Amino acid sequence: MRRLPPLNALRAFEVVARRGSLTKAAEELLVTPTAVGRHIKNIEDILRIQLFHREAGILVLTDRGRTYARDLNRAFQTIADSTDTLLDMPGRVQLSLRTYTTFLIRWLIPRLPRFYERHPDVELKLSAAYEPVDFNRDRIDIGVRYGNGKWPGLSIVRLFEDELVAFGNSTIRDRFEAESLASGQSSVPILVHSRRPDDWADWLQAAGIPPMMLAQQITFDDLALIYQGALDGLGVALSQRRYIERDLATGRLYQVSDTILRRQRGYYLICPPDVARPPAGKAFITWLTAEASR
Repeated sequence: MRRLPPLNALRAFEVVARRGSLTKAAEELLVTPTAVGRHIKNIEDILRIQLFHREAGILVLTDRGRTYARDLNRAFQTIADSTDTLLDMPGRVQLSLRTYTTFLIRWLIPRLPRFYERHPDVELKLSAAYEPVDFNRDRIDIGVRYGNGKWPGLSIVRLFEDELVAFGNSTIRDRFEAESLASGQSSVPILVHSRRPDDWADWLQAAGIPPMMLAQQITFDDLALIYQGALDGLGVALSQRRYIERDLATGRLYQVSDTILRRQRGYYLICPPDVARPPAGKAFITWLTAEASR
């Protein structure tokens, strides 16, 4: 039987490592700082390993302590998730997914009814954030990330690559049908994503339009706001073609040019390798990959 340190001491160490001080850890654990300090000393004595450096009254993790804290954090998260599943959703399996708001609204959520038809026993927890998920810190099973697909240590599945098109609403359509593409671009504001400033430069190059011919730029830090601005006639925006296929088909939105900017960057499903193997994780990954290839 493998020897394990006392659970209370392990928990105290994980919280101190995460919060950065005995006082903050004591507040979370509802004990005194002295009690937390005794747990830290106890676990270091048992392991015979120094987990913290003491520098002018401040605790600083050693390299071995940092690795141990990271592993314990994931272990406690797994225990918490398993407990939630056992108590809150009897007979069902939970998977947590984090990705971008626009990916959820315009691509994933409309497809989810098909997933639940096939897998009614899987409960998805969806959350949105622009910053990439940190599987060592966040209680997340699966993420969808935009980039080049190179993230060491993770299971990675490509969903789809960039296919950016320029679009606007019916007001924009009337103007572009009456003018050339270059003329329209020089008179209609463009809606720019502050975190993806090279998208327009790359698209204009693909369309053969000099950047100096652009009209006013309006900058947003959220792609969902750009879609709303385009829908309201504020200007011309760029989108993944997959995001607006239904709106283009119904005439709600208008593609101002046949130019499609294709790049190697794209959207990837990412997760720790141990998430991709269990039945629920494997089922969701298989389904999502199939949806992306439709």
